[in-house]
Amino acid sequence: MINNGLLSDWNQTSYGSVPPTEKDESDMILPIVLQHLCPPFISFFGLGAVSAAVMSSADSSILSASSMFARNIYQLAFRQSASDREIVWVMRITIFVFGALATAMALLTGTVYGLWYLSSDLVYVIIFPQLISVLFIKGTNTYGSVAGYIFGLLLRIGGGEPYLKLPPFIYYPGWYEEEKVHHLTKEVEHVVVQKFPFKTVAMLASLLGNAVFSYTAKYLFESGTLSPKYDFLNAVVAKHSKEIMDKTILVSNDNIILSEMAPVKPRTASSLAGTFMNKEVLTDEREISTELNNECE
Repeated sequence: MINNGLLSDWNQTSYGSVPPTEKDESDMILPIVLQHLCPPFISFFGLGAVSAAVMSSADSSILSASSMFARNIYQLAFRQSASDREIVWVMRITIFVFGALATAMALLTGTVYGLWYLSSDLVYVIIFPQLISVLFIKGTNTYGSVAGYIFGLLLRIGGGEPYLKLPPFIYYPGWYEEEKVHHLTKEVEHVVVQKFPFKTVAMLASLLGNAVFSYTAKYLFESGTLSPKYDFLNAVVAKHSKEIMDKTILVSNDNIILSEMAPVKPRTASSLAGTFMNKEVLTDEREISTELNNECE
C-alpha cells in the first residue's frame, strides 16, 4: 500500500517499477506524486497551484532584477542625468533580456535545485559582505563594492559546482577526485570534491577587498594623487566635494582648471570667497574712509 511518495509501490502506477530515489528524481517527488498517485482533478489543481507559485516568484524576481539594474547600475554608474522615461525603457528591455537568460538557464541546466543552491551560495559570498560593509564599515564606496564583488565571484565559481556540472579552475588544498557511476546509463563521471572551506574564504576575501579598495580609492582622490576627473563612478569626489576643493585643487595645484573642479555647495562657495578676501583690511579701509568723510564735513 501507499505510505508516502518515496515508499510507494510504484509497480501499481504508470511511473514504473524503479522508485524516484534510484532515478535521481527525488527533488521532483511532488509533481511525480501529483501525476501518478492522485486522481486527475487533484493533479490538475495541484500542478496549477505549483505553476502559479513558480510563475509568481519568477516574474517578481525578473522585475526586481530589471529595476535594480536600471536604477542602481544604469542610472547611478552610467547615466546620472537619465530621465524617468529612459529608465522605464531600460527596465522594459532588461525584462526581456533577463527573461531570456532565465529561460536558457532553466533549459540548459540539469537541475533547478542546483540553481537554487548556487544562488544561495552567491548571496552568502557576495551580498552578505556588501551588507556588512554598508552597515558597519564607514567609508566604503562603489570602487570597493565592485572589487569585492569580483573577488567573491571568482573565488566561488573557481571552486566549481557539481550540481551545474561546472568544473573548477581553482584547486584548493585538500581536493580529490571522485568517481560516480550513473545507475541507469552506467556512465562513469569524475567529480572534483573540494574539502577546503573555499566559500567562507571567498566571502572573507570579498569583505576584505571591499574595505581595502574603498579606502585606497578614497586616499588616492583626496590626497590629489588621482585627479577628480578620473572618479568616473562619482563615488569619492561627489561625496566629499568640499574636501576635494580644499585639498586637491586649492592646495596642491597652482593653476585651477575649471573642468577639474568638483561641484561646490553654496556654503562651500561662501567659505571659499572668505578665503580669498582679507576681511580685516576691508574693515579698516571702510573705517578710515568714514573718518575722512566726517572730518571734511
